[in-house]
Amino acid sequence: MKRTRSISILFAGIFFLITSSLSAAGTYSEGWTVAKLIQFESRGIVFDSYEGTIEVTTVDTSENCDDLKDACYTMVKKKVDFSVRPENADVVNFLSKNLNQEILLQYRIHRIEPIALSTDYEVIGAQIQDKSTPKDLQDKFAVPKSGSKRNFSVTGRILSLEYKGTVVGTWEGFYLDESRGKVHPFSITDEEMANFATKTLKYGVRYYLGMSVAFTTGWRDSHYDLFEINFKAPAGALEPTPKPQPQQ
Repeated sequence: MKRTRSISILFAGIFFLITSSLSAAGTYSEGWTVAKLIQFESRGIVFDSYEGTIEVTTVDTSENCDDLKDACYTMVKKKVDFSVRPENADVVNFLSKNLNQEILLQYRIHRIEPIALSTDYEVIGAQIQDKSTPKDLQDKFAVPKSGSKRNFSVTGRILSLEYKGTVVGTWEGFYLDESRGKVHPFSITDEEMANFATKTLKYGVRYYLGMSVAFTTGWRDSHYDLFEINFKAPAGALEPTPKPQPQQ
């Protein structure tokens, strides 16, 4: 009996290692980011490859600041090298025409660098953010709050959103607090909210973001969880109670 149990545990361990190795061979994260394109060129003699460098917004989480007063974090610019597959002609042509411009990129980050690429950061889509008010999105989208520490509304916009396909997949990103000039990491734990936030990223306009803050992060990267996007009014507002109709 003990021998059978030991063999079962051994096979379970082998299965875990195999599946882990297989999952590591593919894409482990993908998402969208607002970035400035600062370099893009073709390389190679026999086989063309397209490589470039973008500048993205991030933060230094070791910064000494008071999160309870919404004083975190100072914006930090980071350069990232990327690749585009030669067969992705639309993206290649778009990037060639938009050097030194702020654009919206869709990307994949590979665990193992593909043979056809020079970096593990692959750009698969690119576009200019629409600066007009969205007509194809509802004014408000909200999900239940997940945090019990505090909930608040901030005016700004999402700068990046990335899905990390770990055992429990989460969406991680950065938002810009325009009133304070700060950037803060946040998470999304609701898939429908993540889908709506991705659509919102295509618009470079100001809107209200509802953040729910938890005491612990759990499986997320951030204590902040996005619970509402509102194009018209501050997030988290209570719906007015209907007044009783007078008796006839």
